[in-house]
Amino acid sequence: MAKDSSMSQYRHFFVTLFLTLLCQLHANAEPAPYPLDRPALTVHLADGRHLAFSLAQLQQMPQASIRLSTPEGAQQHWQGVSLKQLLERIPGADTGRPLHTTALNHYSVLIPYDDIQRYDPLVAYMLDGRFISIRDYGPLHLIYPFDDHSELRQQMFYNRSIWQLNEIHVE
Repeated sequence: MAKDSSMSQYRHFFVTLFLTLLCQLHANAEPAPYPLDRPALTVHLADGRHLAFSLAQLQQMPQASIRLSTPEGAQQHWQGVSLKQLLERIPGADTGRPLHTTALNHYSVLIPYDDIQRYDPLVAYMLDGRFISIRDYGPLHLIYPFDDHSELRQQMFYNRSIWQLNEIHVE
């Protein structure tokens, strides 16, 4: 009987160890990328029309990139589509008025038209050569070229760099 009890303890220990390791592997796994064919960004126009863009469609547009330095000194390479060029490709979207942007978590911020013309922020879908998962605050980020314009390094512009961007409302 004592032998069965010690075997049961060993079995319990190894099952617990196995499940712990399995959970750890799952936690460290690469987050799933956002599906390329699923709409990732919807642009709502002032006339009531709306256009949805998948990551695959955004990839077909002229590409742009921004390199940024992190506070730790590392370099990040963001890749995507120029917001300015995106708006120019959509009839009725380049109105000269601010854009109301919204994230998946319902955070929203106005992007002044002057920002678009002066700084040409990037609708980024890749960071360092990898698509941005929802778990990593993707699939889209609006990125300003902070390293190219020192005046951007203030909270107002950091707030406008919306992550999990999924809607743009043209006023």
